[in-house]
Amino acid sequence: MANTNLTSVFNNKLIWITGASSGIGEQLCYDLSKMGARLILSARRTDELERVRNACQSPETHTVLPLDMLNEADVINAADKVANELGTVDYLFNNAGITQRSLINETDADIYRKVMELNYFSQVTITRKVLPGMLARGSGHIVTTSSIAGLIGIPYRSAYCSSKHAIIGFMDSLRSEVHDKGLRVTTLCPGFVRTNIIDTARREGTAQEKVEDTVIKNGMAVDEAVAEVLEAVANEKEQVIIAKGKEGMGPIIKRLFPSVIYKMVRKMALT
Repeated sequence: MANTNLTSVFNNKLIWITGASSGIGEQLCYDLSKMGARLILSARRTDELERVRNACQSPETHTVLPLDMLNEADVINAADKVANELGTVDYLFNNAGITQRSLINETDADIYRKVMELNYFSQVTITRKVLPGMLARGSGHIVTTSSIAGLIGIPYRSAYCSSKHAIIGFMDSLRSEVHDKGLRVTTLCPGFVRTNIIDTARREGTAQEKVEDTVIKNGMAVDEAVAEVLEAVANEKEQVIIAKGKEGMGPIIKRLFPSVIYKMVRKMALT
């Protein structure tokens, strides 16, 4: 059953979720629909979005909006469609993203560009498109999924880490600009969560076919991670780390004892 306090926060709010067809985005749809939110579900695959929508509570109240985040014109057109047909969103969850698995000297430049386009530039584009409506209304909440890898660089994920570091910087700047205009900005920094992100990376060519990822397989359950996400957003946290144990302590260790974290990440194996 939904937490009563969270329900009071999200009930009847118009919430746009990108990356809604799987992983954290999919679970956000299920949890927020139970709290009475009206959802806009975006990802590339219409059939998967319809599957998620139909599994949500009150599916008829939610809108499927297929969207290729790598296509800037598609993002702009989608944002215009939302503004014209549904109005200004109350919450934007920037959750679309892709990972990468390869050594730096084995990674093509095209992979760096693709990962940066999706994990950074597309988030900037969609945020800038919804921002004027929120500013005009004097309210709104922008939530973007970065990663602990946006705070600590780790091996085999140089493109991913770079993009996640970049979006944290953008969100910090955004927060400083809108703090007195009624808007709220939350940056999510999850650790490893049990999603199909590595399968997507293999399909998109940003991870080798043979690569498995035991750290993801052994990560936090997605429903547990999303519960922490929604608690943080409801409490208007500015940046939140969603992880446990040594992983969750990593950013603190880096700040206090940087040489220790550098030695720790060197021990991370490819599998």
